[in-house]
Amino acid sequence: MLKNTITASVLTHFFGEDTCNPEQQAELSTNGSYPSGHTAIGWATALVLAEINPDRQNEILKRGFDMGESRVICGYHFQSDVDAGRLTAAGAVARLHADPGFIKQLNKAKKEFARLKKAGKIAPGRHQCVTPTESY
Repeated sequence: MLKNTITASVLTHFFGEDTCNPEQQAELSTNGSYPSGHTAIGWATALVLAEINPDRQNEILKRGFDMGESRVICGYHFQSDVDAGRLTAAGAVARLHADPGFIKQLNKAKKEFARLKKAGKIAPGRHQCVTPTESY
């Protein structure tokens, strides 16, 4: 909790800038920052989606990585918060692979994605990833 308050305070005091979301700065500065939950969710999602669509894994993983980096750029987290969020996500996804229910759902998602791709409903390169300068 203190870490997030310090991050926001440093931005405001030394750099004369608020976080990227000044409307929520007061709220964000009072909740914990370690590990970054947004990073954990983004990275875990990217890891699973990369398994479902391995042809686009580079773009998917980059998007998941950039989501975490955006938290540092916007002043919501320190880099260590984001790094810990990614480790938390990787551990959670690894643990999910030991769960038969997760594996069953993952295999269903892979089959559905393959069916949609084969039917021409998902074209390679059809969707562009958000660039780091765009909003998350």
